[in-house]
Amino acid sequence: MKKAPKEAKVILNQFQCDYNRSLEESFAQTFSENDKVRLFFINENEAFTDGMNIVVDPAIDNLYCDKETVRKTADFMNFHLKFFDDTWNILRIITRRQTIHECLHILYSNFPPQVNFDKRLTRKIDIKITGIISNIIEDEYIESAGCSVYDNIEFYLRFGRLAKFFLNENHDSETKSESSGDFIKRRSKLDKKIDTLLDYLNYMLLFLFYPMMEHKKPPLRIAKYVKKTEQLFLDGSAAPSPEERYEHSYKIYEIIKPLIPDIDDKDIKKFESRPEFKQFCKFIGNTKTHNPEPNTINEINRKGRTQEITVRLFTDKDRKERAAEYNEGHITMLFLEFLKERITALSIPLYSGNEYTYDSEDFDCSDLHSGIKITEIHPKINMNHKKAYKNIYEKYRLSINSYNNKFSQMLKERIPERNEKCLFGSGIVSKRLADPQKRYWYRNEHKTDIPDIAILLLIDGSSSMEGEKRDNALKAAVILHEVLAKQEIQHSIVEHRAVYDKPKVEANVLVGFNGRKEEKYNLMQIKAENNTREGLALFWAERYINTEVSAEKKIIITISDGLPVHQYDEYFPPLSMADTKYAAEKITKRGTKIIAVSLDEAGEYDCYEMLKIIYPNIISCNDLSRLTGQLANLIAKLL
Repeated sequence: MKKAPKEAKVILNQFQCDYNRSLEESFAQTFSENDKVRLFFINENEAFTDGMNIVVDPAIDNLYCDKETVRKTADFMNFHLKFFDDTWNILRIITRRQTIHECLHILYSNFPPQVNFDKRLTRKIDIKITGIISNIIEDEYIESAGCSVYDNIEFYLRFGRLAKFFLNENHDSETKSESSGDFIKRRSKLDKKIDTLLDYLNYMLLFLFYPMMEHKKPPLRIAKYVKKTEQLFLDGSAAPSPEERYEHSYKIYEIIKPLIPDIDDKDIKKFESRPEFKQFCKFIGNTKTHNPEPNTINEINRKGRTQEITVRLFTDKDRKERAAEYNEGHITMLFLEFLKERITALSIPLYSGNEYTYDSEDFDCSDLHSGIKITEIHPKINMNHKKAYKNIYEKYRLSINSYNNKFSQMLKERIPERNEKCLFGSGIVSKRLADPQKRYWYRNEHKTDIPDIAILLLIDGSSSMEGEKRDNALKAAVILHEVLAKQEIQHSIVEHRAVYDKPKVEANVLVGFNGRKEEKYNLMQIKAENNTREGLALFWAERYINTEVSAEKKIIITISDGLPVHQYDEYFPPLSMADTKYAAEKITKRGTKIIAVSLDEAGEYDCYEMLKIIYPNIISCNDLSRLTGQLANLIAKLL
């Protein structure tokens, strides 16, 4: 295996970010039709699945930096584009090929493998060899089944299969030279038998996986076994059910029994650790997917689908035709897709966040805020929060789907619209009677459209929100973001607070109107500390929403559990109440609607009674478990 140059390793490190891992996991969940599938990147030169978890290695065999192997592969596939000169593109193809292969196992293979339950096999060595035979047949089958059913995956599978061949081409010739008569004479009887068995398995793998390549005749010592089992390999790799394929594997095992060395169960590890066996496994790929020994703590029980084979990944005709001609436009689209992913993947770790500081004099607020600064914070995206976010998403998936269905149905309702430039209709527009084309009729039509609306959710981040209030505000923020994003409704989620003993207000823009998709993980940073200075925060919110969006209808929804207080300059009620009311009225008159949501303890209305003096539009929530529903219903009414 060639050593990766330093510059290639830099690209590998950039590629193996959580953004790319997440992309692959999302693809795997969609392709395997199972949203519980999890995918992991490793650097252990192997790829496998246990039926639920997928492990892939973008750097497997250092293929990503082996330009000679990539050149041979591209040449065989009739590619003559610079597409393959880019290490990032090669990493993407290698990774996606592994993901597709393991997903096909999840769809079509049995877990655990059937060899586990075959009572006809009593020795570990017999189980091992039968498992390898089954591995060869199963890998050929699933890739052919994939090409028979799915579009646009053949490119990845062909690339992976061919790259493995050219990568091991040198080793294959070395193995053949080492298998000469003089070499075998120097080995023990057991060594010779192991060599012969591996020669047979290697030959059958080449025969089945690479029919388009020219192969030498099998050595005399394995020729009769090759002849007896060739058709079984072909038929087995086209058998539609996992059970049928395994029976073909067992029949092959029965025929080649004389080739299997007599190795004690306790010595099976020695067999597996032999350089010849390890080299063979490099060619066949990882055997953990078909390994009788479990790869994870929890055993997965899954029965593979049945599928007829209509397309083989490769046939002997490919020898003459080389590989199928690929549409250059399709490859160009791939290139653009990879480029877009690369820009995003690299921008996330490089993005350190932004801060903008404003003086109170930048707003037409009251003199009470003189000398106070407001800092607009766009935090660095922390991908470590992804798991916590996903846990909340999974917990409330049904609620999210329910709200999405409700919003979708509502937005699909036909909106009445009057068309006044018609040659005929239900009435005449008198002001258009002079139209020389006689387009002075009007008629009422209906259309469907997404409302031109922007919503800013402004969450109280003060210390009084600690505990259940903060938790429910966070949950509501996650659910509403998922729903509004799905409906393509412009929105932003901001947490605000005033620092106790400083002339400072913070507005943490956790999800921005024009932010990155990954900003949603910032919602996990919602916390409860310090005070609030809501009067100034509202003026900032008005400026932010007007600067970021041009929607016809702009709405600020505030969530708070009490009156604004800032200890720095004794910004206390009733002064703070009057100031916030002044801000709300002024902003509302300028066209931005403000709706307040008051959070109270169960059965109480203290916060509601105080806040309704400030805000004419207010909703009471004294059952925190209903906060999300109340917010969703509020937005539904606004739409």
